[in-house]
Amino acid sequence: MDYQGGDRSQVINDQNVSREELGQRQMDAEKPFNSTSMTFPFTPGATPQDTQQSPESPQTIPRSKTPVEITHLSPSAISLTSEEALLYHHYNVHLGRWMDCTNASRLLTLRVAEMARRRPVLHHAVICFAARHRGDDKIAEGAYQRCIPLLINRLNQDPTNDETLLTAVIILHFADQLSVRSTSGLCDKSHLSGSSSILRASQKTRFIDPSAPTVREAIFWVYVRQSLYNASIRQQPLDLDFSLQIQPLPEAVKVTHPLDWLRLETAWANQMLWHTACVANFCFSDHGAQSGRPESAQRWQELWVHVQKWRESRPSSFDPIWTGPSTDESVFADIFFTADWHVISFTFYHFASMLLLTYKPGPRFGMRIVQSEESRLEILKHAEAICSASKSSPQNVQLLIIMSHTVFVWGPLLSNSTKRGEVIHLLESFEKYHNWSTKWITNLLQAEWNGA
Repeated sequence: MDYQGGDRSQVINDQNVSREELGQRQMDAEKPFNSTSMTFPFTPGATPQDTQQSPESPQTIPRSKTPVEITHLSPSAISLTSEEALLYHHYNVHLGRWMDCTNASRLLTLRVAEMARRRPVLHHAVICFAARHRGDDKIAEGAYQRCIPLLINRLNQDPTNDETLLTAVIILHFADQLSVRSTSGLCDKSHLSGSSSILRASQKTRFIDPSAPTVREAIFWVYVRQSLYNASIRQQPLDLDFSLQIQPLPEAVKVTHPLDWLRLETAWANQMLWHTACVANFCFSDHGAQSGRPESAQRWQELWVHVQKWRESRPSSFDPIWTGPSTDESVFADIFFTADWHVISFTFYHFASMLLLTYKPGPRFGMRIVQSEESRLEILKHAEAICSASKSSPQNVQLLIIMSHTVFVWGPLLSNSTKRGEVIHLLESFEKYHNWSTKWITNLLQAEWNGA
């Protein structure tokens, strides 16, 4: 059934706005936000049409809204068709887990669907993402084309405090990643560029809360993961403001209420994510590990200490509940954890350690850092830990996403044919069951191995 959207949401007719045009709108947001006026002109020839809304509902809005939110708020909850309700359910059951993999309170699973029922731009983004994951490309594309004009309309206004806009952009980036079929496996970065500019503009302090108590802060950590994915594949610095500081540190999060442990767990998970982002930025930067500068060795040591300190200080809840030889004849060991954020932190720890070993400042041959055999074996141990976690929890999609971008670091070092075969199988299964393009990765890996 083709998704038409009915008369319950803001629809701009006869517009076919491309991803590139949206990207230009979002990248325009990189301009300074302290100017007195901001204009984001519509795509040439695009004119916003009158919109129709659902009849007013007696339901009330429980919290105060910003002017931007009120402007784009449907006066009543959007009435869903049965198919749309199924897609919302699909998001809540499956895709919210992608968003909340380092958030113990499951904030984006619980809040996004609620927000989307009253915000048409987010409604279409959720429909697009869920339909894309289910393979309903016609419905996904229809929702996408309805979402884009609404995004542009919101970018015409001050987007700096618009958490709905930010959430929609992040969700659309996931949806685009599911539709990409290229030799690089990367969708256009315009959505990430737009997210970056909005995040920077709305950052009122120099601190970021790792416990992610609000939607905006939870979205920030999703953006960090998406940036880490792109940076790892391209092996280039992350588009993040690394002058931000984590506050409060997980050790300082006070537990005065029975549910405060959720904030504590989230803070520990996001601190490891931040360490990994800092490590990747250092390793992939021309001014970092690859610069050959004397100060790079000192920075490397600082990052190594941060990562190892996290490992030594983390709560015992982050330890695996069991690890041992595989029970399904897999070449990779079984390893099981209590919660998603525990195993995600485990894999980020191993990725950060692997990167630091790979890019440790030392003797160079041409432009390449010379690695010892001992370092290579250590790198492979970290890689096998990531593979074990991924195959032990195949329902945790973020693990497979991490594996698919870290393989660019450790894949060429893998020489065991059985392990190579299982890595290929994990990547192929990821694409088969989740529509995430990995064929290009397996092609590159096999070409690398055949040429070795």
